[in-house]
Amino acid sequence: MLLRQIQYFMAVAESHHFTKAAKQLFVSQSALSQQINKLEDDLGVKLLDRISHPITLTPAGEEFYRCAKKILSDINQLELQMQHYARDNQGTLHIGVITGLGKLPLTDILSKFNTEISPQMQFSLTNCLSKKLCHMLGNHEIDIAIMAVSDDFPTDDFEILSLQHEPFLAILPAAHTLSNNTQISLQELETENFIFPTAENVSYDVFMSACLKTGFTPNIVTYCNNPGQRIDLVQSGLGVSLISESGFAYFNNHADVVSRSLTEPFYKHIAMVRRREEKQPPLVDKFWEYIRINYGQETV
Repeated sequence: MLLRQIQYFMAVAESHHFTKAAKQLFVSQSALSQQINKLEDDLGVKLLDRISHPITLTPAGEEFYRCAKKILSDINQLELQMQHYARDNQGTLHIGVITGLGKLPLTDILSKFNTEISPQMQFSLTNCLSKKLCHMLGNHEIDIAIMAVSDDFPTDDFEILSLQHEPFLAILPAAHTLSNNTQISLQELETENFIFPTAENVSYDVFMSACLKTGFTPNIVTYCNNPGQRIDLVQSGLGVSLISESGFAYFNNHADVVSRSLTEPFYKHIAMVRRREEKQPPLVDKFWEYIRINYGQETV
């Protein structure tokens, strides 16, 4: 007994007519009749009274109809459930990412996730500053952001998964009087001219907070978000700056610019961020759990 035979029988039982049922099923009347005849032969009973007009069901046919209707309903529900699982593994996850991810191997993470967990999922990556990504996340323009977060990040609206804490370094010309020190305190830089990121950059907030906590307001002579250009500006003698450890290692091409660790370190905190929602979309949940298990430090 085939599912197709059950469907053919149901069409005839509900339309009470072979011709109408055949049109409904987009098959020839002869093909429909052959399949129902075979069904009856396999079962060893007659399901349809073909003499009556319109066609009616025999007692066995009525019993078969009741059971078959439930079977088809269960199959339909099963298909819907399987489609739900299929959707969990398909579609596009929109991720916002900052440029400076330190030692976080994002491309390897995405590749492994596709290979190991969800081969049919696609990724759409958007590159912006962290504050812009936070705005996009709140407006549902992206699903997840991998970004820098400050200590006062608004966790009432967003959930964060900590991925990495990377120390910031002080950078200064090699000829600077403090360059011989293995470590530098921010207090020693109080009278220096500073090169800062712009206020749209989370690092601006982190740097400003650290300086104010130390007891001074930095004298900012220029703003620059690009780490490599900040190093160039330090090399030119315009001032000193602060940069992440990996940023200096990646962008520095000047032998006459040095980095020094801080006696009271503060950090670039990289986290994965999503909106707080009662029920997360399946794509977001699956990727979030994968990162939490394999790369996460803590959830807030």
